[in-house]
Amino acid sequence: MSHHFDSPTAREDGRVDLSDLYVFPGENSDTTVLILTVNPDAGLSSPITFRPNDALYEFNIDLNNDVLEDISYRITFGNPNGNNVQFMQVRVAEGETARTSNGAMGELIAEGLTGEVISVANGGRIWARLAADSFFADAGGLAKFLSAISENRLEHPTSEPPQNWFDLRNVSGIVLEVPNYKLNTEVIRVWTTVSLFGHVPQQQVNRQGMPLLQPIFNQEDEWSEQDNRTHPRDDRANLQTRVANVVAKATEIAGTAANPQAYGLQIANLLLPDVLTYCPSTAASFSFAGLNGRTLNDDVFDIMMTIVANTPLTDRVDSPHHLPLSFPYLDSPYHDQKGVLPFLNRSQSPY
Repeated sequence: MSHHFDSPTAREDGRVDLSDLYVFPGENSDTTVLILTVNPDAGLSSPITFRPNDALYEFNIDLNNDVLEDISYRITFGNPNGNNVQFMQVRVAEGETARTSNGAMGELIAEGLTGEVISVANGGRIWARLAADSFFADAGGLAKFLSAISENRLEHPTSEPPQNWFDLRNVSGIVLEVPNYKLNTEVIRVWTTVSLFGHVPQQQVNRQGMPLLQPIFNQEDEWSEQDNRTHPRDDRANLQTRVANVVAKATEIAGTAANPQAYGLQIANLLLPDVLTYCPSTAASFSFAGLNGRTLNDDVFDIMMTIVANTPLTDRVDSPHHLPLSFPYLDSPYHDQKGVLPFLNRSQSPY
């Protein structure tokens, strides 16, 4: 739900449907870990592998606050074998090449098989495989919250009893460890994209930076499809009014802002562009103390709901995971998964 099942094109193939992005320091303080997850219904209505041959999974990094790619790590996968193992390749593109959408361009820095920890040239590691979904939230509670706002009332975003809709569910995860000397700046801005290439032209299907931005502010398929195909540099132009208006309405209903329109604009500028900001070598935390990266245990649902309403809100859902503290950090996949989530069809979506 942080980004799960958000656009019609992504829902056609879960393997290109981004779920979450995490950025935090590695075991070695001189490294930064980037994690993207896709495939929010892996093993149920969708395969447990990555889309082979024509899907490009990217970590995009801006080093100088111009919201343009200075470094892009590009990952591609081959066809799965009988054990669902895939050959994967990792390339890095820098400068103008990083800003070029023309397939898997860049220097080959790693290759190997999914499920293995693969060393990356010039430092770092990468791993990709099925894993437990680390996201936790009450999606039904969010549906109640958004529905109430549309009806000019405020309702707490929780069910009775609270329910983690993402427990016992798997995703496909890519975990990349990057040495900080490659970043070489005080602040980075990170976002992920999934594109289909080998087609004319290359098609960006999904992108993500901030958690929950899509389900809160892009509640129409048309909006979600459009924003997933655009670039973060255009977010303020495309999304600022929409975000500001939703926040202003929520705070006006709740009576939590002296000037709801001014507060709405303040939050739109905080959340846009749709990227995660992180200071390398510092403790990551997506919290009230600051939006500095995002760890696997950060309760982003409570944070975003509280920011939007300008009053403390919680879905009373905590992480069910005891996550490893070492690479690759993600929990082992479940073997007793829940059934297909009811909002695979947008007409049934709580958003």
